[in-house]
Amino acid sequence: MLKNLISDLEQYPSIGIFGFGVEGKSFYNFAQKYLPNIEIIIIDKNHASCDENYLKKLGSAELIVKSPGISLYNLGIDYKAYNFTSTTELFLKHYKNQIIGVTGTKGKSTLVTIIYELLKNAGKKSVLCGNIGIPAFDILENLDAQTNIVMELSSHQLLHVKYSPHIAILTNLFEEHLDYYKDLQEYYEAKYNIFSHQNSKDIFIYNLKESMSKGYNVYENILQYPIDFQLQNGFIHRATLQILEKLIAILNIDTEVYLQTIRAFKTLPHRLEFVQKIHGVSYINDSIATIPEATIEAVNILKDVDTLILGGNDRGVDYKKLVLFLQESSIENIILFSDTGKSIYNALHVNKKHKKLFLQNNLQECVKRAYNVSKSIVLFSPAASSFNEYKNFMQRGDEFKSLVKNLKG
Repeated sequence: MLKNLISDLEQYPSIGIFGFGVEGKSFYNFAQKYLPNIEIIIIDKNHASCDENYLKKLGSAELIVKSPGISLYNLGIDYKAYNFTSTTELFLKHYKNQIIGVTGTKGKSTLVTIIYELLKNAGKKSVLCGNIGIPAFDILENLDAQTNIVMELSSHQLLHVKYSPHIAILTNLFEEHLDYYKDLQEYYEAKYNIFSHQNSKDIFIYNLKESMSKGYNVYENILQYPIDFQLQNGFIHRATLQILEKLIAILNIDTEVYLQTIRAFKTLPHRLEFVQKIHGVSYINDSIATIPEATIEAVNILKDVDTLILGGNDRGVDYKKLVLFLQESSIENIILFSDTGKSIYNALHVNKKHKKLFLQNNLQECVKRAYNVSKSIVLFSPAASSFNEYKNFMQRGDEFKSLVKNLKG
């Protein structure tokens, strides 16, 4: 299959790499090794070979490998104007029959990590790649016909692809990334590409309330193997367990292997991550929560949250559902900061319902306030992206953990 991939690309005299980030550099390294006779054109405003007119280079390449981080909508570029593809599309085209692909607004990284561990524990050769941080083109030399490829796929990676994985999983679907797409429907359609190009031999597992025309719906399933959400090493959402139980039946994986894998699983950083207990108060880092639904789910899982810290970058997401949830919840202290924090504070202030509201200038002030008021659980679950103040949710979560660890115990 690697030979077919190389042959597929050798027909182009020149290939442009549009965006020289993680995936762009991965493709460049691949091209240097396997496509020595092809002209490689780097198209990135931050690259030394480009100037302010870097977009004009798009017309110089026969094929353009676009990085997922680039929004054509924001640049005013029509996808049909050039011969675009991506490393994701190329990889799906040549390896689809070996791929278990996972997408969804939330829960992707946790699910692919558990699936990967599950396959390994079942004695099946497997690799993990994709949006979780491992470019697909970095693992090409590790693949043979028996390798199971577990792949996390973001909406940005799936947008415009014409191939779908053999086993496709859609965890959930909520309003997100409105700063990248022309509208919410385009975001949804990008997610649907996880299954829209499958054939009758492929498998689609989804966890949505509404019924899809094909595939397995696990939304209302009762867990056959009930497991406490709060395991020894962290928390796993019920919806994730529902999908896994469907998957082990399809892959014919032994139940005991599944249960051992779940019980040994350690929560990924920034996903309901236990940080520290100080004076009987547990501090939980859920910086991955960039939408209201994720924060609501986190509160419901933990149950005993008495202090919630939230706020971040305003991308036009509707927070009415979260405001109503907070008003009716048992959370006593709500600490808010940043742009969305101000908006939610104003909405909650109209009807406090005996809650203590605190509007702070930054995360450091939020953690100090939480230390002074909380009695059981401090949950940092922002319900918003971090891009106005942080590089990403990981940097934001790391700051929260650092601030907590510097509190006086």
